[in-house]
Amino acid sequence: MAEIINTVAAPSQPQAPRSALFTCIACQVAFHSAELQRNHYRTDWHRYNLKRKMVELQPVAAEQFAQKLMAQQAKTQAAESERRFTADCTVCRKSFATENTYTNHVQSKKHKEAVAKAERMPDTQKTSANDTQSTTSNPKPVALTVTDETTEAEMMEIIDEKIAQAEKLGETDCLFCTHKAATLDGNMNHMTKVHSFFIPDIEYLVDLRGLIKYLGEKISVGNVCIYCNGNGRGLHSLEAVRAHMMSKGHCKIAYDTEDDVMEVVDYYDFTPSTANLPEGEDADANFGVQIAEDDMELVLPNGARVGHRSLGRYYKQSLRPTEQDDAVLINKLITSYSSDFGYESHRLRGARGQLLITDGKTGARSAKDAYNDTKHHEDFRSRVGVKANKLQRHFRAQIL
Repeated sequence: MAEIINTVAAPSQPQAPRSALFTCIACQVAFHSAELQRNHYRTDWHRYNLKRKMVELQPVAAEQFAQKLMAQQAKTQAAESERRFTADCTVCRKSFATENTYTNHVQSKKHKEAVAKAERMPDTQKTSANDTQSTTSNPKPVALTVTDETTEAEMMEIIDEKIAQAEKLGETDCLFCTHKAATLDGNMNHMTKVHSFFIPDIEYLVDLRGLIKYLGEKISVGNVCIYCNGNGRGLHSLEAVRAHMMSKGHCKIAYDTEDDVMEVVDYYDFTPSTANLPEGEDADANFGVQIAEDDMELVLPNGARVGHRSLGRYYKQSLRPTEQDDAVLINKLITSYSSDFGYESHRLRGARGQLLITDGKTGARSAKDAYNDTKHHEDFRSRVGVKANKLQRHFRAQIL
């Protein structure tokens, strides 16, 4: 701490002249040299008093600031020690990271009931339960990481170990939850109603049991989502795969790309779809279907166009059809001619109120008369508009 000179000196010591002192207004202290003053400006005590001065509070002394600093450090250390706290409850098989949560758990009714139940359990059952917990809750994870140095034999050994350790899903086990049905039919009804599970092209499916067994091994052994097919982040357990499929709505088989179809094509038989073809006709024939010029539509033999689903927003638009008939074009030209002052032809209302187009020769008015008539109507519309909008009749200079 820098040497501080009190503003009130002792009676036995001569008071130093004020011109030789270097003061700090924020902390209300004085120093003998400028070096001591500069060192004081770099201390946390000075910064703390500056913040107090900004909110119009009195400065604190050096001793009081030191006490506040020690109290803050003790509080920080206590928080860090609380964060490093770990406790386990063997009865409830839970772990706690803070002391408060552990204390609340110990005092809870559920924990007390579990302790009383464990005390009533015979010793043999306790030993078997502990053995089961140690073997089932902490299995050795199998790392499926493969490097360039991994040989084919080592790779097959890792895969075999993973298959042997993984939990197998049977045909009566639900693919998306822990439900277990009595029969395959009951399992399919459960997955269809509860999880909206859908099998594409089911009319051509010939091996339902094999498909469900393959999907179960894909989920339990490979830990792969049946819709993502390994795309995205990796999943390392059956529970993680099920939680992913439930949260993302991936309770369906990937059937969009050609690779997805080829993955499950062994369980289908599409020969009935080509049974009605003529002799010598290829199943891949297009039957007169053509691709449009923009390569985004299929033109059917009847003239209808089939577009991709990505263009659905454009097909839903209701646009006005463009007429290209000669009668429509001629009518548009007649309308434009009759409304233009540069042409002699103009509109006249007949006896029945119909609009007639004259040629300017047989009893028709001249272009000047037509212009004056139109000007008269426009002036009338202007007067009505001025009156309706309550505009001023004559110009009046703006008064500032």
